[in-house]
Amino acid sequence: MPASFASLTSPLRASPCAVTRSRLTPLLLAAAMALAVAAASQDAQARSKRADPSAPGGPTQAKKPSAKIKHQRSPSEESSAQRDRRLYRECQGRPNAGACLGYTKKP
Repeated sequence: MPASFASLTSPLRASPCAVTRSRLTPLLLAAAMALAVAAASQDAQARSKRADPSAPGGPTQAKKPSAKIKHQRSPSEESSAQRDRRLYRECQGRPNAGACLGYTKKP
């Protein structure tokens, strides 16, 4: 009987892949459990910070009103009426598409 056939049929010998898998399984399981415990503790800390009313941003702190931002025109910026006049002037005889859409003919 060839040696390779004997090693395949022998019940006492395990394949190298099975040996490696049997050694790695407990390590991977332990690592997964450690990550789960770490995530749970961080979640618990975050909850305790949210529940603490003395902490900044707690439930007793009033919300600030949002600031309204006003658009300031540049002195060189054209007004909408100026833009309309320019587009009617530039789009004469052009296809009614793109920037010229609606500006090919005066209403």
